[in-house]
Amino acid sequence: MSNRLQALERALAELEREGALSAEQRSLVAARLRAVWNERRVDFAAVVAAFGGLLIAAGLLYLVGYNWELLGKAAKLAIVFGVWFGLHWAGWRLTERGEHPLVGRGLTLAAVAAFGGALGLVAQIYNLSAHYPHAALLWWTLSIPIALATRSRAVLELVLALALVWAGWHTGVWIEDQPRPQFAAWLANFTLVGAALAALLAALVALCDGTRFAAFAPTLRRPIVLLAASAPFVLAFEEAWTGAHAGWPDADAAVGAGELLARLTPVWAACGAAALVLAVATLRARGAHVAIGWGLLAATVALALLALFAPYWLPLVANLVLFGGALTAIALAARLGRAPLATAGVVLFLAGVVARYFEYLWDKLDGAFAFLATGALLLGVAWVFERGRRAARTQLGALNQ
Repeated sequence: MSNRLQALERALAELEREGALSAEQRSLVAARLRAVWNERRVDFAAVVAAFGGLLIAAGLLYLVGYNWELLGKAAKLAIVFGVWFGLHWAGWRLTERGEHPLVGRGLTLAAVAAFGGALGLVAQIYNLSAHYPHAALLWWTLSIPIALATRSRAVLELVLALALVWAGWHTGVWIEDQPRPQFAAWLANFTLVGAALAALLAALVALCDGTRFAAFAPTLRRPIVLLAASAPFVLAFEEAWTGAHAGWPDADAAVGAGELLARLTPVWAACGAAALVLAVATLRARGAHVAIGWGLLAATVALALLALFAPYWLPLVANLVLFGGALTAIALAARLGRAPLATAGVVLFLAGVVARYFEYLWDKLDGAFAFLATGALLLGVAWVFERGRRAARTQLGALNQ
């Protein structure tokens, strides 16, 4: 048992001795704590099983590799997909029989991870190549049914990571294919695609709540703040849009609106996908995450239009979105009873303050004054952060009573 869990149970025992809790209440609270702790902890057996399955698959393929050139295409395909199917079958049997569910989930996770290697070997066998990362697209889309069938959060985390990697990779390839790739295109596309994906994840959380896939909600919720905050935080730097090396070089030239809009094609594609999922979530569910998703989508579209048609206004509006989003996160944390969201909101607000300090004031201070001011700022940030976290926890504790 973890030392932290033991400390919590000792604290419950002290509350019982002090008369704040009855013996029955203490037992109920301790049982709930153990259940939540066991759900969220990383199980060592599952991790070892996943690595064991991957090593077995790698070892088999390594042995075959000695005679790879002597094997025909049919034999190669049979070996590659036989190993992949064998891992899935073993994982399913161990899980469904209930004998070793953790080992079974680990083997299933290994099979999903090995699918990427299988795609690569098939491409090698048939000398296939693709300009865009279509193999990564197939990898995560064909793994979604496995995540839904097993309801495994570990498999979902892998699928989600692959989807985010594919989105960034695909966006980068698209930008490189443009006649004149610009710094502004990289900056705006990558950050705003992430913000649109945050809106899509919020919609998926709303769709999962209250269903048999409710256990997926924490995994889907986890990257939302980081993805949503990256766009306004990065775009708020004025130098990125007013410097001689940045911005759209021909912003003042006679460029049609259609050509300007085409510069953010990945963003519009991500926004369209988010809007579609949000529309479904709006019809099927009502809740805070639906409103959050629409708000994130609206902010993404607004920042994208400013980046294209009024880049000099973008830093100001991005700052407003950044600090407004941080305050909204803190308010939502108090309403929903989520302490981590309150911490994220405070960190985001303070990160914006520190960024603006170094952007506008650092060059105006000389020598020792710069270090003194920076030290004072960091101490003030630590004080505000600790005070805000204590206040948020107190408020959340009062709401949960």
